[in-house]
Amino acid sequence: MTAATPPPGTESGTGPGTETESELRAGLTALLQESDPHRQLDSLENVVVRAYFTKRIPEAGAVPGPGDAPKSIEGWVTWAVRRSSGS
Repeated sequence: MTAATPPPGTESGTGPGTETESELRAGLTALLQESDPHRQLDSLENVVVRAYFTKRIPEAGAVPGPGDAPKSIEGWVTWAVRRSSGS
């Protein structure tokens, strides 16, 4: 197994919203090694994505809990875009 390219911004510790929507989507698909951003993620994949955003968004409670978390890469991208726009 080869290491996946880290999503954009992880090296510098920048938060979501600094990437474009397409960069964030590409980063998450690379992180999960998943080509279909609309496929429902399994529980482990959701843990990985939640950990990714928790590390990048240090404010407590910023990332939705397991029951409220988006179910796909596309859902997470939408969540991140909405969060960064403050809506």
